[in-house]
Amino acid sequence: MPVISFVSSYVSTDASARPAVEFAVEHGFHGIELTGRVYWPDVLTSHEIDWLLARAREHDITFTIHFPFPAAPASHHSARWNGYLQQMSETIGVAKVLEAKVIVLHPGVIDCPGIDPARATEPLRRDAVENLARFLSRVAPQAEDAGTVVCLENMHHRQTDVIRSYQQLVDVVERVDSAAVRVVLDVGHAAIQNSLDAAVKALRPYIHHLHLDDARDGVDHIEIGTGDIDMDTYAGLMQPGGPAIATLEVVDEADLAGCILRSRDVLRAKFGDLVK
Repeated sequence: MPVISFVSSYVSTDASARPAVEFAVEHGFHGIELTGRVYWPDVLTSHEIDWLLARAREHDITFTIHFPFPAAPASHHSARWNGYLQQMSETIGVAKVLEAKVIVLHPGVIDCPGIDPARATEPLRRDAVENLARFLSRVAPQAEDAGTVVCLENMHHRQTDVIRSYQQLVDVVERVDSAAVRVVLDVGHAAIQNSLDAAVKALRPYIHHLHLDDARDGVDHIEIGTGDIDMDTYAGLMQPGGPAIATLEVVDEADLAGCILRSRDVLRAKFGDLVK
């Protein structure tokens, strides 16, 4: 039975989690995903963490953390790669203190000095995949100790992306061979490739977290129930024993709160007591 979560920045663009916590309390949410638009170790003071923990424990709120969007954990640039590694180490430290169960990580784009990522060769991409696996192997023991799971997100398989197939994503997770490295399935990302069913089939043994949204005409992250995604495609993942947290990644700049609340209502109508 997954807890339904939402993204903090879809409630407020403040570099603070407080507005998201107050929104969760007001509307009865039990999960918050701290946005990847913020590097949280830089902004979460000990006082802020104490406040978040107190409110979370009082209202049964579970945190997840999205690692910064621009990160390139498969970078060929050693200084940048080591910088992202240090940031992930610090983020895992925050996750441990906040009792956050998941850290979402984009596999990122090809990042090789002097190379246009749109022109990356397959040997270069294979090297990037090696770099990604090495990155995850380095952070996995710390994540295990912290009680959190680093979840690689399926992206759009563009030419510039390090990962361009579901099998490549599976291969990286299997190679790291740690319970602290798994997959987050973003249903919208998969659907705009016309392959949500393929994504569920390929990734299912490794799916630990969900990003739920809708998609239409090549656009994802729209309000659930307003697009073309058949929720039956991922219904099996909403059953007991599936991912413990499902984050609503839905945004409507004209109605941020309404978009989130209506999406949750659609999930409740579809899945009933299977969602919290």
